[in-house]
Amino acid sequence: MGTRSLTRVIPRQEGVAYDKGHKMIKKSIINMYQQYDGYPSYVGVKLAEFIKPIKIINGISGSVKIGEYANGPGCLAAQIVQEFKHDVGYTYLHECDGELGDLGEEYIYTLYPKEGEPTYISIYDVYEKYVMFVGTADELIKKYKLREQSEDHKLNTI
Repeated sequence: MGTRSLTRVIPRQEGVAYDKGHKMIKKSIINMYQQYDGYPSYVGVKLAEFIKPIKIINGISGSVKIGEYANGPGCLAAQIVQEFKHDVGYTYLHECDGELGDLGEEYIYTLYPKEGEPTYISIYDVYEKYVMFVGTADELIKKYKLREQSEDHKLNTI
């Protein structure tokens, strides 16, 4: 059985705390369910690496490229789905009924984009019932990619 996760995009706005996004289902633009590899050192790092260079803008002028810009939170959400959906299965879009864990997910990743500012990410551990991370894409990469590399190094030296 895989480590399941749910990714949400909620436009950053007053009254939405980073550590409460996992409860704000109706504010989410997408609910992207992934059936495998949902742990922070994989899906979390992949999400962070993808969104890190993307600038949130309002309006398109000149030539703008996918992966460099998103024309608002909805455009970012569409790019995330495009990045993660490669094959039949594995990644799905689901309606959620409001219960945490209703899809069997172990982690909920909530992204908070805002024009002209870095996109913040929170990670909620559904089973342990706590927010285990809140920060920028760069901070997530530093925390979880380094942890994975450190664990790999320990295995290689045994």
